[in-house]
Amino acid sequence: MNEQPSPATPTPPMIARSKTSGLAIASLVLGILGLTCILPIIGALLAVIFGIVALNQIGKSGGQLTGHGQAVAGLITGGIGLLMLPIMAALLLPALGQARGKARSTLCINNVKQIGIACTLYANDNNDKPPRSFDDLKQELPSRKVLICPAAKDQTNCSYAFTGATNLWQADPNVIVLREIEANHRGRRTVLYADGHVEQRKD
Repeated sequence: MNEQPSPATPTPPMIARSKTSGLAIASLVLGILGLTCILPIIGALLAVIFGIVALNQIGKSGGQLTGHGQAVAGLITGGIGLLMLPIMAALLLPALGQARGKARSTLCINNVKQIGIACTLYANDNNDKPPRSFDDLKQELPSRKVLICPAAKDQTNCSYAFTGATNLWQADPNVIVLREIEANHRGRRTVLYADGHVEQRKD
């Protein structure tokens, strides 16, 4: 008895596996980085661009590419990051302005302290006579930059002036030896007193 060959088992059709769009994943990651201020501008902008491109590719892939959710999430987070930039700038600018003003005030105080030291050195070499002008302090001053306040609008002329006090470092601490010409620090001027201390005061 002849055995009939068994029919061949049909091979199931190959199912094409879809893969997740790399741009969609990149969009989501960059969007998150944009929100966490690690890459505030670049990250948010690239997240939006990659999200749009990924959605376009996924739509044209005929199911070969997935990651629609990641692309949308990256697009949204990137957009939120871009919208938050003006708000963050508005919050940071006043703080940066205050820090800059404080740094300039500190530099101005240091300038006046160096001028005070130069006056002392000059007086020691000239029978305790104070300098008549800043030209007398050419040898004592470390640089002409010391004579210009960093907050002054005029960065070419001297920012300070002697008051005409004839006795340096006298006992009366209220006598002003030198003062800033303009009130460059929110209405305050840097002044050098006769006892050697420096402070900023309003007129």
